[in-house]
Amino acid sequence: MRHLQQSRRPAFTIIELLVVIAIVAILIALILPAVQGAREAARRMQCSNNLKQLGLALHSYESTHRVFPPSELNSYGDAGCDPGEVAVEDKPSACTDYESWTVLCLPFIEQTALAAEYDYESPWCSLKNRKAISTPLTIFNCPSTPASDRVDRFHVVGAAATDYGSVNRVDKAVFSDVFGVPIPSQSSRQGALAEYKANRAAEITDGMSNTLMLAECAARPGAYVFGRAMTDDQFQAYTDDEIVRHGSSLVAHDGIGWADPDAGFHVKGVRADGVTVYGPVFINGINAGETYSFHSGGAQTLLSDGSVHFLSENIDAWVYVSLCTRSGGEVVGEF
Repeated sequence: MRHLQQSRRPAFTIIELLVVIAIVAILIALILPAVQGAREAARRMQCSNNLKQLGLALHSYESTHRVFPPSELNSYGDAGCDPGEVAVEDKPSACTDYESWTVLCLPFIEQTALAAEYDYESPWCSLKNRKAISTPLTIFNCPSTPASDRVDRFHVVGAAATDYGSVNRVDKAVFSDVFGVPIPSQSSRQGALAEYKANRAAEITDGMSNTLMLAECAARPGAYVFGRAMTDDQFQAYTDDEIVRHGSSLVAHDGIGWADPDAGFHVKGVRADGVTVYGPVFINGINAGETYSFHSGGAQTLLSDGSVHFLSENIDAWVYVSLCTRSGGEVVGEF
């Protein structure tokens, strides 16, 4: 009688298993950065598309009204643009301005229903507008920004956040403190979307392709300095120190909502220490009223001609400042 020999399946040795695990780990290490890079590229493209759509809205507004909207509209009139005179009664103390360019452009970003809900004869932060301004709009949020469902916790509680702001003007101390040159007139330091004034395209004399309209100012109400997240207490200490030295505050807690007229900013810049205001760092230094993003190496911006440009955080300081004025007469080189 013959005994059938049972065949044995060869098993993996411990060494072979370790080799396989090591190979898999190496493959993951090689593939993961590529996957992360592809995801960030997609987020950066979406951010660019957001600004492109906002640029189209601003130009559609200009085609309709023959002026670009003001960055913010105060309570004393309409600055030459619709919806006309605004009421001054029952103005909440938190409201220093009535409307932002964003609410004036709602009909041009496919938000006709929200525009109909918004009461243009009341301040943006009035109870009548609380529901409208609390509505998140993805067009105002960069997908690379942490916690995209952010709301205002400080200024007008509950207002849905924005990652973009209008470049309103360059602070006069930038010229004297950073560049050591005479301070230009206020009108020549203004941006394309001016405060309380609706500009005609012809008033952007530096050229539409050489003048910024919008830029990223991401993650508010969170506070970031050179990529570091700061607690409210840390940021308060930061701004308190800055107030002592310079008499004005870099506060990330203003202009948080997409409907907030204060969402735009006055260009100041910071120094490389991350503390001192009026320095040569204008991109990705601080997200308190300055150009700031979570894209590596720079930030997305919208020029007045409607084109979107990714500006390097290492851009020449004078070139950047020149891009922020609409009629400064500067000669802008490559950027």
